[in-house]
Amino acid sequence: MVKIGFGSSIVNPPVGSSLVGYFENRISKGIKDDLYARCICFDDGERIFFAVSADFCWVEQALYEKLKNMISEKLCIKNFGLVVHATHTHTGPLTDYNDTIIYTEGFSVDPEYIKKLPSLFFNAVEQSYKARRDVSFGFGSTNVPGISFIRRYKMKNGMVITNPVDRSQILEPSGSFDDTLNLMKVQDKNGRLFCIVINFPLHPDTVGGELISSDWPGILVSRITKYLGCNAIFFNGAAGDINHINPYDKNTRSPEIVERIVGTLFENIKSMQENIECSPAKHILFSEDKFKMPKRKITQEQIEQAKEFVKKYPSNNLRAIVGRSLLKQAEIKTDFLDNNVALLTIDRDMAAFFTSGEIFSSIGLKIKNLMDFKHKWVIENCNGHLGYIPDEKAFLAAEENKKIKEEFPDVSVFESIGMETSYETSPISCKLAPEAEQILISQFQELLRKHTACLG
Repeated sequence: MVKIGFGSSIVNPPVGSSLVGYFENRISKGIKDDLYARCICFDDGERIFFAVSADFCWVEQALYEKLKNMISEKLCIKNFGLVVHATHTHTGPLTDYNDTIIYTEGFSVDPEYIKKLPSLFFNAVEQSYKARRDVSFGFGSTNVPGISFIRRYKMKNGMVITNPVDRSQILEPSGSFDDTLNLMKVQDKNGRLFCIVINFPLHPDTVGGELISSDWPGILVSRITKYLGCNAIFFNGAAGDINHINPYDKNTRSPEIVERIVGTLFENIKSMQENIECSPAKHILFSEDKFKMPKRKITQEQIEQAKEFVKKYPSNNLRAIVGRSLLKQAEIKTDFLDNNVALLTIDRDMAAFFTSGEIFSSIGLKIKNLMDFKHKWVIENCNGHLGYIPDEKAFLAAEENKKIKEEFPDVSVFESIGMETSYETSPISCKLAPEAEQILISQFQELLRKHTACLG
């Protein structure tokens, strides 16, 4: 039978650390709420799987590798799986050094904090391992409308842009949309609520400012713990093109949106878990792989234009940022980028696919449709920084944009709002080629085929 353990560790950086999420260097001035690394451990007697969720914009692959080595050495476990997920808060620090990302250049990070961060993560993992107990599982899902929205829009001039400022020029949203809230309910052997595991796709960028914060995912987890009296852990879904902004509702850009999101999700979770029946699970199975994602092809002409952009425009200008991004990507000589993925199944009841990158909702839906399980989860932003994984439709739209208007306006930018371009496919946020969706789906199908064959 499958046992479960839970652990958590506060992972706050020193005040004065840079906050990751925008294009300017925000120096933190205090702590609004604590950042955590949380871990849930699954153990069926033959296999152990650790799923970590941490309140960061992303977790560098170097940290993931260090944590994996620590688990092997300190817990003396050989056959285990590990995923490290970042909820994607935009008010947390860097987790390691990465000189391939231009918009974090010059950001302040304490070397001692970076050095001790794997140990802080390990504390949560070790707690979860030592706290394993007999449990029963139940699963549920529901659609939660009204708090999440496609953030890419087809405009009246034919362009598709991210977070348009002028709503009067919007024709329609561009993209498929998933607002599914997935829930795993875990009870101890006495029938008491032990843990709630949540999966919902939505960008956590509602707090902003210069205070360290876990944003709405961490606030939601704290509320569940306080009012339901159990452990909780959150995993973000395929939210690459989903955020909280409704262009027709100005209140979604206000501070009140945090409570709207947290309150709505909490009430749905509270009522859903009351109706979920739990039973023991017999087996877990996990598969890990390293997908090869096709890197963007950069021409010499683009390199020359990038150099001109950097030379001509101020550093906070969109064109200069694009130029620096292209030049940085051109330094990467490989044709493919690694995507450390994992697939976890619990009996035939639930399947969860973990991937690096910020994956578009449409791709997440396609992956779900391929999984022949009762409950299907897609979890993005795991095991390293890959950037955005747009769908093929988004790349085609970006090409059409060029025929209508100059691709990157001459504007100063603080974040993706106000760019008036296809942000997710731009070199700033995306390192991948247009065939990325097709190749990801193909590799997932093969992973799923091998995994399912092992289930018997």
